Amino acid sequence: MAIEIYAGAKALKEIQQKGLRPESIKMMVGASGGPKWLMLSRLDQYLCEHFFSKAPQQIALVGSSIGSWRMALYAQKDPLARFKEFEDLYLNKQAYSEKLTPKEIGEFVVKVLDKLFSGQYAKDIVHSTNRKLHVVAVRNRLAFNARNRLWQGFNLLTAATGNIFSQKIVEALYPRVLISQNASHEPYVKRPETIELTENNLGQALVASGAIPMVIEPTKIIGGKDRWHWDGGMVDYHFSGPFNVSEGLVLYPHFFPKLVPGWFDKTLPWRKVKAQDYDNVVMLVPSKELIAGLPYGKIPDRKDFQKFSDEERLDYWSKVMTATDGMVKEFHNIMEKDGAASAVQPIDKML
Repeated sequence: MAIEIYAGAKALKEIQQKGLRPESIKMMVGASGGPKWLMLSRLDQYLCEHFFSKAPQQIALVGSSIGSWRMALYAQKDPLARFKEFEDLYLNKQAYSEKLTPKEIGEFVVKVLDKLFSGQYAKDIVHSTNRKLHVVAVRNRLAFNARNRLWQGFNLLTAATGNIFSQKIVEALYPRVLISQNASHEPYVKRPETIELTENNLGQALVASGAIPMVIEPTKIIGGKDRWHWDGGMVDYHFSGPFNVSEGLVLYPHFFPKLVPGWFDKTLPWRKVKAQDYDNVVMLVPSKELIAGLPYGKIPDRKDFQKFSDEERLDYWSKVMTATDGMVKEFHNIMEKDGAASAVQPIDKML
């Protein structure tokens, strides 16, 4: 197997009875993960062309970090073309010095924003009627509103230490901010701080959502508080749920078969997502066998920029893309057979 499909209890029952149907999807989720998203690029393209093209209903798109960039592509008028452009930019237009700096990363980010998320593309995203974008970021508290590395380090250490005891401490230090059309809080049962998404702040929202502390410069967001905004993965790394969907399903393509709620939970094996909070969620993930067969036995990640030369990294990542083509072909066959009714598994097996 190259791809695995997991579903919460409610979603499992529906898929086993009726198959995975485009018209059942009410929300889609995109996780943080930097280059890990490459595991999903070809699957995203397939879904744009063959799945969501049959789904005219309104779908809420929520993402943090690179997941928000993916969701912003889904919100465009021609998402398939935009995903192909993004993949090309990400693979072929990133070349950095040996000592990677925030300035270099920022220059690449600006290039992508200008190419894919400005002008008419920004208008299409902000005014989309059937694909509603929700970008997750966090912000500093007033007392900690600084961007220098020393202060960042102190804030991060405080948050990481507090997170051992409770995730609420992280959210207290770095409040969640949701940038969305009409300041909607649709993905969340409990309303977080919201900012209305506009053509003028779309780029700021996307930059903020992926602004990894100590790696990428933060930004302020028009319409929000006068604070520095950072990576949304700090509170919603892979999203713990539950999602605010009472009818229908939540589709969640993920780059590996593991869920880590918040960024600081990566070193806490006991901090897990609860199956009941994923009751209506359908997850599409590459299998462990597929990942084990990749070069170096792993999926792409941020460390690749330091581990490999640009040429080595491109060769490695290109081989990963070829491998994920097999994942997409298998998913197509599963859907053609019975809409994944015989392939879907209880999400408990993954958690």
